[in-house]
Order: sequence, then structure tokens, then C-alpha cells
Amino acid sequence: MKKILIVDDNESNRILLRALLEGYAEDNNDVLDIQEAVNGLEASLVSEDKHFDLILMDIMMPEMDGIEATRRIRARDTKTMIVAVSAVDDGDHQRQMLRNGAEDYLFKPVNEDVFMARLGTYFSLIDSRNACLKKFNPSAANLFTQEVFSRKFLFYVQSEDELAEFWEYYLLESSQRSEGLSDAIRTVYALASVGLKFGAKLQIIVEESAEYMYVTLAGIENIDAKIIKLIMIKNPNVTEYKTENGKFCIRLPHPRILEPVPTVREAEATAVIASAQPQTPAAVYTAEREEYHVYDYMEEEDLMDLREYVGKLNSLMLVVGGEIESHEVNEISGNLQNISRICSGYTDSYSIGKALAAMGRTIMSHSGLFMQKSGDLAPMCAAFGRDLSTWIRMVFVEGTPHVHYMDDTIIANAQTIESILTMDDADHSGAAEDLDDIFDF
Repeated sequence: MKKILIVDDNESNRILLRALLEGYAEDNNDVLDIQEAVNGLEASLVSEDKHFDLILMDIMMPEMDGIEATRRIRARDTKTMIVAVSAVDDGDHQRQMLRNGAEDYLFKPVNEDVFMARLGTYFSLIDSRNACLKKFNPSAANLFTQEVFSRKFLFYVQSEDELAEFWEYYLLESSQRSEGLSDAIRTVYALASVGLKFGAKLQIIVEESAEYMYVTLAGIENIDAKIIKLIMIKNPNVTEYKTENGKFCIRLPHPRILEPVPTVREAEATAVIASAQPQTPAAVYTAEREEYHVYDYMEEEDLMDLREYVGKLNSLMLVVGGEIESHEVNEISGNLQNISRICSGYTDSYSIGKALAAMGRTIMSHSGLFMQKSGDLAPMCAAFGRDLSTWIRMVFVEGTPHVHYMDDTIIANAQTIESILTMDDADHSGAAEDLDDIFDF
């Protein structure tokens, strides 16, 4: 028996869809449990206590529209199939419904022949989905489980350009963006950059189960385990990972279930309180969005100098990995000290300034080793320069959720480069042993 929910504020539309569903069930000897909701708020509330195989969702409704209801239901239930059924035919609403979890879009007035044909497809997909959710997949690439979906994304990486495609897809284009996924992608990118320097032929495989995503980098047999451990310092938020047989694998909660969604009971309680206040007719529920702020705590002259020094540093960081000379290493250290001097003058960027000062001193005191390990340091130095530029752009121009945006990333990146240079120092031998303990697999 399949459970169906019809969501529409118009009773005539609900009656029509119910009649079509019942007709399909009679013609195909199927049994359907059909339930109705008069708006998105009610649909979200009902779906908290009951899984529906199929939800037919209107868009324009009072209390809560279909877009927000779809987002909330999808965040809690990744298995239910949500189909938009609406008279709204503009592309923007279609994209919003699909982006928030709807799998198809039907126009009103509903064409009976089209609806019946689509319904057969929906039910076939639902049956297959339920049968395959826990499928054992012997070809799974990850190091955690064989219980993954049959689909996978495979990236062959033999050049920086091919690695950039992977980066752009998941951080710029994919609809599955999340903070956890971004951390995983950045970590794999950094490790793959090192692998390319060693001439490795790499593959990146992305797999999914109902609860998790798995990002696996294969072909890293020749990368020293200590380099992997040091790269992990940069992203302390990546806590679930394994290395084995030339593979590095990260497991993270699926982006669809990462973002906690308030229960509709909480939203309903808020709506009851709000109902005591004057309301405009047919008000539509609108989800609150996280506020982004542009910060102006830095004097304009200091900000201009900061951009200049970071630009010079970026140019020099791109030289790392090639035939870098001692005067260029000195310039890198000098620019770091100049950036540190500016940042340390402000409370909100003091921690970054302190980390960059330490990094600059370490590079200066280990300049010979810096040139010797230039090849290994190249991807981390390039990433460090990009992170600094991104920090300036986001905090002072485009806006961020908080003033300390990217502080941890920049500081950890600086400490990683320092650690590589001081790994062999006599008074750091204990620290290296501690590092082995922390990252003991």
C-alpha cells in the first residue's frame, strides 16, 4: 500500500486529484492510502509523524507556501517523492521547487492522460527506491561501507585543470553545497594537489547512502603519511576519515540532512501567537535567511595596504614549487610580516595577524628548507594565498555571517606550513610523535 498526501488550499483541486488517484488504483489493482492537507504548514506537520511515498504539492498557499514546505519535508525525509502541481508556470518557481527537493512539476489544470502516465512512472520509481535503499554494492570505492547507492560520480584527475573541475562542481555548481561538504572537498583538493606534484594518477569517487556521502581519493600510494596528517590540521572539522591501500576517504552526513529544520509544531506555535496581531490578507510564510554583514572595522588606508601585500604574497606563492630563490623566500616572509602588522592592529583580526607573524618568522629561519621542500609546499602555499584573498573579499566587500569568517582556516593553514618546516627540529620531535598519536588510524 502506498501512502499519498495531496496538498492544496483549493478543495476542488483536492477532489480532482483524489478522483484521479482512486481511478488509477482501481484500474491497476493497487491500494492507496490518500490523505489531504490544506496548506504547506499542515503538510509539514502531518509529515513529521508519517512517511508518505508521494506528495502532490501546490505552490501558492496561505500560512506556508509549497516551496518552504517542500524544503522542510525533504530535510527530514529523503525517501518521499514530492511532485509540484501548480498553475504557476514561470521558470523561477519551477527552479525553486526543484532546488528545494521536488522531483517533478505538473501544471494545472491537470491533464488526465499525462497524470496517469506520470503516476505509473512515479510508483515504479518509488518501488525501486524502496528496494534499493540498503543495497549491497560490491563495487563501492569508499573505506567505510558497501551499502551505497549504485550511482557514483567519478573524476579522473591527472592535471590541475581536471582537479579544478571537481572543485568547481561541488563548491560552485552543485545543489548539494554545505559547510561539511565544503570542508571535505577542500581537504581532498589539497591532498590531490600534492599527489599531482608527485605525478600520481588520481581518481576521486563520490558515493552516497541515505544518510552519508563518501568522498574517496584513490592513487595516493606515494604520498607520505605525515603529509596527509599535516593537511588534516587545516580542516579540523573533517573528523571521519580513513587511509588504506592508496586511498583516502572522508565520510560526512548527507548535505540533505545536515541543516536542522525546526519542527512545524514550533512554527505552528509561532503562527498562533502571530495570529493575535493584525495580518494582511493571504499572507505567505517566508523562511528567515541567515544575515550576511560587510565589516568596516579596518581603516581604509590599512585595507588598501592589506590588499596590496596580499596581492604580492599571492604572486610569490605561485612561484613556490618551481625554481624559487632565496630573495623570493625573504619577500614572502616580509609580506607576511607586513600583513601581520596590519591585522594585529585590530581586535577582530588579531588572531590572524599573530598566526601570520609566526609563519613569517618560521619561513625566514628555515629559508633553506623552504626552498628544498618547495615542491611539497606548493599546493598548500597556493591555497593559503587564495584563502587570504577570499577572506578579504568576503569580510570587507561581499559579506559574511560573522566577523571571524575563515579565521580558523587561515590560522590552521599557516600552522600546517610551519609544521612541515619544523617537523625535523630537535625540539619539535615530541610534537611530531604527538601528531602521530592524534592521527593514529
